[in-house]
Amino acid sequence: MKRAIAVAVVAAGIVGCQGMAAKIARLDVGTQRDEVIERLGRPDSDRSMVGYEVLSWFDRRPGRFSFSHKDYTVVLKDGKVVQFGPGLIRRDGKTSLQIETGDP
Repeated sequence: MKRAIAVAVVAAGIVGCQGMAAKIARLDVGTQRDEVIERLGRPDSDRSMVGYEVLSWFDRRPGRFSFSHKDYTVVLKDGKVVQFGPGLIRRDGKTSLQIETGDP
């Protein structure tokens, strides 16, 4: 019984991760800001960096057990997507940004 509960909890955590990953995978470079918000929901963070708008969703899933989490970032220039994916943003030089996944 304990094993079945553990498997169910792990499976629920994995399914939760796939939800946002599947949504962000449907974005394309050039997607308008309004469409990004419509597809992904309201971002947890919205800021400007070196001429870009950076939207972030922090996938913390409060109240749900999970072995890991992923954060997702969308970078916009002039209201259109130029980068998107899992990870957090960092400055890459004076005028460019890079999404950093934290993977080695």
